[in-house]
Amino acid sequence: MDESNNKENEFDDSVFEDSGDITRTTEDDDEAPLEPRFKYERLEGESTLPFMKTATFTSIDLHDKFIAIGTASGLIYILDHHGYGNFDSVPPLKPHRCAVSKLKFDETGSYILSCANDSKLVVSGVGNDKLCCTVNIQVMPKSICFSPDFIRQQSGHCFIMGERNLVLYEKRLFQYKASNLYSGSERDGFIHCCSWNDNLIAFTNDTGTRVYERGTEKILTSVQPTHDVDRVRSSRCPPKHMWMSENTLVIGWADTVTVLKIKGNEGMRRGEIHHIFHVSMFISGISYLPKNGSDYELFLVGLQMEGEDFDDCASVMSTMTTLTAMESSATAILKTCVIRPLGLKDYELQSEDEIVNIRLSTHTLPYMIHGLGIPYLSTYFILTTKQIIMAVPYGPEDGIKWRLQYKLYTEAFEMAKEHADMLAKTDVSPKKVGRKIIEGYLESKKARVAASWLPSICGDCKEEWEWAVDRFHDAKMSTLLGDVLPDRKPRLDPSAYEKVLLASLFNNVKLFRKLVQTWSPDLYMTSTIIDQTQWRIQQISKSEDIEDVEEVEKILMDALAHLYLYERKYESALKILMICQDFQIFNVIDKHQLFDLVKDQISDLMNINSERALRLLLDNADSVEPSFVMAKINGQPKLQLAYLTKLMSRNEGIEFADKAVQLYADHEKKKLLPFLKKNVNYNVTKARKLCSDRGFVEETIFLLAKSGNHYEAVKMMVREYKNIEKVIAYCKDQNDRDLWIHLLEVVADFPTHFSQLIIEASNCLDPILIMDKLPDDVDIPNLSEALEKLLTDFTNYVELQQCCYDSTLNDLHVLTNNLMIASDKSVSVSLMTRCSLCSQVIMNTGQDMIPRKFNDIKVFKCGHIFHLTCSASEIDRRQMIEDGICIACSDNSDHVNV
Repeated sequence: MDESNNKENEFDDSVFEDSGDITRTTEDDDEAPLEPRFKYERLEGESTLPFMKTATFTSIDLHDKFIAIGTASGLIYILDHHGYGNFDSVPPLKPHRCAVSKLKFDETGSYILSCANDSKLVVSGVGNDKLCCTVNIQVMPKSICFSPDFIRQQSGHCFIMGERNLVLYEKRLFQYKASNLYSGSERDGFIHCCSWNDNLIAFTNDTGTRVYERGTEKILTSVQPTHDVDRVRSSRCPPKHMWMSENTLVIGWADTVTVLKIKGNEGMRRGEIHHIFHVSMFISGISYLPKNGSDYELFLVGLQMEGEDFDDCASVMSTMTTLTAMESSATAILKTCVIRPLGLKDYELQSEDEIVNIRLSTHTLPYMIHGLGIPYLSTYFILTTKQIIMAVPYGPEDGIKWRLQYKLYTEAFEMAKEHADMLAKTDVSPKKVGRKIIEGYLESKKARVAASWLPSICGDCKEEWEWAVDRFHDAKMSTLLGDVLPDRKPRLDPSAYEKVLLASLFNNVKLFRKLVQTWSPDLYMTSTIIDQTQWRIQQISKSEDIEDVEEVEKILMDALAHLYLYERKYESALKILMICQDFQIFNVIDKHQLFDLVKDQISDLMNINSERALRLLLDNADSVEPSFVMAKINGQPKLQLAYLTKLMSRNEGIEFADKAVQLYADHEKKKLLPFLKKNVNYNVTKARKLCSDRGFVEETIFLLAKSGNHYEAVKMMVREYKNIEKVIAYCKDQNDRDLWIHLLEVVADFPTHFSQLIIEASNCLDPILIMDKLPDDVDIPNLSEALEKLLTDFTNYVELQQCCYDSTLNDLHVLTNNLMIASDKSVSVSLMTRCSLCSQVIMNTGQDMIPRKFNDIKVFKCGHIFHLTCSASEIDRRQMIEDGICIACSDNSDHVNV
């Protein structure tokens, strides 16, 4: 390969100056991009090795400890995974005179098998030379592989080589013996890839991939290619093998991935294809990412051909030469992707990256690119002719940066919080990520969304909140902070709150008023805000460009009143609230006890809200006389009435009772009668004259009755109501016999009601008296029915009286008999019977055990027993109890009477 080609394939060093990511997703901007799984970095030790800048790389192989790199000059360099090499201990190997086409480590990393077009197979030692050898052959080998147990004693130290035939080399005493495992024809093409796992050998030529079993020495299965091998030649796009656990072989060839699993016991094995699918690139390397259980993901490295001159990439692969490539506008793009197999022909693309900062020459073909990995170390390498790139899985820091790049802010912040301890000292700590999110939304003109993020991002951190206030202030969006800015935990500097208040003052007056009312005045300098508010009000009053000037000015005046209250300038605050007719003035007066400042403005308070004004007056009755209030609202009778109603409900304002009657009569007639019934402090005569003059019938009747003029009341009710039921109900309430008689005389002029009155009065008057009051020569409707009802009711009444008399006599007879029976009973006196007065035993015995005589005691039929001396002394003391009457029963009788 000449120097011009090498220069075309140079690596752009500027890409790695800040260790940044060198990938971009291939998804459209309108679609959600796939998150990269890897970041691509240059080896750390590359700068320490001069040959890395000049050599052309042709092959690579990995071991857990080393990287072996073959070059176009035939040298093999042994490096560690970070690109450092100790050439004093392990000097570069020079097994070939031309470009090293293939390299292979044994399982222990002690030996390297290499081949080139110089027809030699060379086993070179890495710190060991016991099994080193060189085998000269007659063909140019295309693929090589060690046996898994190459280094083990008595294993034969075998390795295989593929050209047209698959040849096994087994060490004998002094040399290697070659034996053909498979013989291919010219039609079969070359074996460009072979691999060895346990006793299974896989190899691929143009007719497909075969799996050969050692021991049975037979081919178990064959997988045919699904692409056109004539168009995509194996020399330009060689196949790749990778063995996984459970004898699973993954074959990457051209644009096809095949997963083959060998099943069955030894001697009875067979191959099964589990997956076979096509990808959008020509595969240059294959590895896998282990997952839990049997699940796995495949890591693919390859080239994608793009260009307007080539619609068919397969044609490019078959026809491209150095000359045509230089004349063509087709470009080769180095890609990696991670896929998860699903069904037989289905897979899920997990990530897809284009490594765009590697400048590939226009004639770069898949065989010039190599991709290998050590899955359990999560380390993967990509080799081009001039660069070695290590693919490192994305860590939290890389994931956060990628999410921020694509404005996946929620996911970025959640990941930053999840790994907060790990990222505390990086530029993607939760604090810094939060700031980037806010900046991103502000730059995207989504300030409202940015404000909604602040509680989650800033939390209880004062420094972060103050930064956010400054940032929103710079963006002229401070008003959006009004609803989210904390006022307790944490408490910010006064300047932060003042910025939000002033921004609201000039842009959103309703928000300004809300903040003034809700925020504590301790948060900011109220004097500063008062000055700015006064200036703003003056500015608005002079402006002609502002819509709804009056409403805006009223809102600002309301806010200014609250600010004056915070400054304890109560007179100024009350003056503003009074001008604005603000209902809140009552709360202010109650809270700060400011009634003395407004008692001369009672009428103005009444105009704002009469209910609250009256309550205020009553609550401060000690501070103002009712006469003063009545004088202040003299020209407003309705307010006077409302005030007196409240006042009298508290049993106050007796001297205004007559005034209240007049006000009720003028403005609230419905409430006049309830007032007259409830209140007793008005002048009845004046009230009756007022109601009579106004024609208030019910009120006049009530006042007549209240003054004791029942006859006039009844007469007026009969004449005005013409409804005898109300009159009858009134007479029943009074329960006056003479009133009933008067009613009969009055109703005699209204014959239509006389029958009903006869029925109702029968229970209160003698029927004979009622009969005497019947008018002569007057036709009374339903008179016969009424008289019949009268006589029936009277008869029933007489019978009821007789029955009650008979029942009483019977009860008296029974009670008398019971009394006589009780009086004839004897009274038992025992040794333990006690005196009802002194409670001592009646028949106490003396020292000689001789009981007292019975003439020492007094026994009554009621059962009470007394000592004669106790009874006599008690009768003398009381001097009101006759002899022969039981003292105990007399006491009970007195108690009952009381």
